[in-house]
Amino acid sequence: MNRVNLMVLIDQLEILVEKAPEVPLVGKILVDADELYDLIDIIRTAIPVEVKRAEAVSSEREKMIAEGQKQAERMVAKAEEYAAKLVRNNEVYRQAEEEGKRLYEETKRRAEEIEEGARQYAGQIFTNLQQALEKTLHIIEKSKEELERED
Repeated sequence: MNRVNLMVLIDQLEILVEKAPEVPLVGKILVDADELYDLIDIIRTAIPVEVKRAEAVSSEREKMIAEGQKQAERMVAKAEEYAAKLVRNNEVYRQAEEEGKRLYEETKRRAEEIEEGARQYAGQIFTNLQQALEKTLHIIEKSKEELERED
């Protein structure tokens, strides 16, 4: 099976419910149980894929944070090396020290921005996944209730 998007499956479930014929006078619909169960099985299969995608995003965020920290450390090391070469002259040393501090702060700020961006991105992915799962569960619960009421 191709990569199945959970939202597409939920849309299909919604279409199934919307296209179902309505029973006159009772406000209920008739849904083909086989078609409904087939779609639910596909959704169950797709959920682990969505969870794996969320885990991949989380892993990528961790890599981005680690790379940002490594980059920051390299920049700080370069700044310290540069400052050490300029120790001979007080004015040059003072300027180098200021530049090193500036580079350190800039690097620290950039690493924090990268980390925050990664966290926001991962948070949005998890929020989207949670909303999709909640919507799916709600539809399934409604369908189950409808089936139980018809008994």
